[in-house]
Amino acid sequence: MLSEVEVNPRKSNQHELQGVQKLRQILGSERRWIDSTCLYMGDDDADRLSQNGTLTWYDAREKDPARSAEFRLYYRSSNEPLKSAAAGDTLIYAHRPDGSLLLVIVPQESELRTELLWLFGVHEEPGTTLEIIDPTRVEVPVSLFNYIAEEAGIAVLRAGADEDSWLDLLLERFDLKFPTTRQLSGLALETLQHDINPMSAPDDTLMALIEREEILFKQLERHVVSEHLVEHANGWSKDVDAFISFSLSVQNRRKSRAGHALENHLEWIFGKHRLPFERGARTEKRSKPDFLFPDSEAYQHPDFPSSRLHMLGVKTTCKDRWRQVLNEAKRIPLKHLLTLQPGISEHQLTEMRDAGVQLVIPSPLQPFYAQGSVETLSSFIEFIRGHHHGGYC
Repeated sequence: MLSEVEVNPRKSNQHELQGVQKLRQILGSERRWIDSTCLYMGDDDADRLSQNGTLTWYDAREKDPARSAEFRLYYRSSNEPLKSAAAGDTLIYAHRPDGSLLLVIVPQESELRTELLWLFGVHEEPGTTLEIIDPTRVEVPVSLFNYIAEEAGIAVLRAGADEDSWLDLLLERFDLKFPTTRQLSGLALETLQHDINPMSAPDDTLMALIEREEILFKQLERHVVSEHLVEHANGWSKDVDAFISFSLSVQNRRKSRAGHALENHLEWIFGKHRLPFERGARTEKRSKPDFLFPDSEAYQHPDFPSSRLHMLGVKTTCKDRWRQVLNEAKRIPLKHLLTLQPGISEHQLTEMRDAGVQLVIPSPLQPFYAQGSVETLSSFIEFIRGHHHGGYC
């Protein structure tokens, strides 16, 4: 975490980041000028800053060989991302293969903080000391990395010989048209059916299906959008509104697809476990929890015990939207909510618990959560089975 002396001009006007010993292992012991990109990652696009420049790595005591070295990283006063930083913010250094540096500054209270730390392989709360992460040892599936990165608003450049490995199958099935989310979810299941086990490993199965569908969608999207760009380039050069409309349709399709895909795969897993449930059932007025256990008929029956009614809300990321589940089923005091967000602040977790919301997090995404603070998909399935063993009539 950044200290007052590093970013607060009232404490120090040196514009220097402390060169701790571990950073010296990466940058060496010689004075050097380093090309850099600094990013300030606010929660909204309007609060994000990016600036290229040069940093100076040097020993502040190089003229006094009798004293031990004290390395620092100097940045110019015109560096807007670092000028926006505050004490307590998290600073992530990424050393690129070409020797340049990427500095990512994450505000202390940012909702994106845990996602960004997870992307960089930091699975513990950062302190004031620098931790070096070997990216080759960060065991995060590429497609899941891409998914979380884009949820955090980070564009990902994809490359590789097999980046279009499913394109022939996709074009054979759907040509140049986007399939329904259920169709694409079905294809993801079809291509993985021999490699997953929803009974013994529902958490891993869910993540595998989400990752595969993400790959399928991105490969088809890249091809379809490229074709549209070529076909309509001349027309769009004269009609900016039409281009913006197309761009928005691409963004909206991405957002709506992810949530529906997650529900599709959960529905399949619950079916395999023979849980009694109804998807999208109505409760009060227009409220429709994503999954209602056992079903709307039981929910509406006044003699059916509330203790045997349960619901599961599904959101790819929570942020402030978790409160939407609070009014979706008034007869159910404890609401379960499944999300793919890899980390949520302790403050927000406390808010959820106080409001009667229990988080369900697939086990591969749980490193950031305190043990016992959230359920896995497997434990949720056992919870439902325990309340509805032998039926519900």
